[in-house]
Amino acid sequence: MKGNKDDAKDSKWIGEPFCFGLVKSRFIPGKEIRILREFTRYRCKLVNMCSSEKDRFSNGFTVCNIAMDSVVSDRFGKSARQITDYLLTDKDPTAQHCPTLLHRSLKKKAVAVVTSIEGFQLTEEQKFCMLQIRQHMECLDAAIQTIDEKLDQMTTPYAAAIRLLCTIPGMKRESAITILSEIGTDMAQFDSSKRL
Repeated sequence: MKGNKDDAKDSKWIGEPFCFGLVKSRFIPGKEIRILREFTRYRCKLVNMCSSEKDRFSNGFTVCNIAMDSVVSDRFGKSARQITDYLLTDKDPTAQHCPTLLHRSLKKKAVAVVTSIEGFQLTEEQKFCMLQIRQHMECLDAAIQTIDEKLDQMTTPYAAAIRLLCTIPGMKRESAITILSEIGTDMAQFDSSKRL
């Protein structure tokens, strides 16, 4: 009912049954697990930010009439990165020079790569913006790597639990650490699998 529900009234209502022991306790993990949870959630934020920057970077090339995504499977692979460096740093880049920057199997797609780049238009301002985005991506990658190293140190006491979680099909170490940070190792805190 509108006007009859607010935080103060909810708190009072919850407080009354709590006084009589009618409110079940909630799961609050120990301090070590809570700190681990902060790290894994922060890592997740960094990964999401990095993905957003990659999308922004790819979109920047699309706006400039560069459609390498249609030819190159990894937009941030070795060959694609060398072409990107060339287009963003050279004073007068040309599509015809790009095949010389290709590696291995991509050399077979040289004609398609040139076609995907031909007719591009990159202003100095666009180059500057894209270089800033890439620099931010590199900072985020470095931060994720640092967090991963710290997580490896923090999860040493839980190595057996992580190994056990990794036996689940499709479970990677990062996911196992995240699950551990969310539920801890003491399953006695949950009355049933449904509550877990």
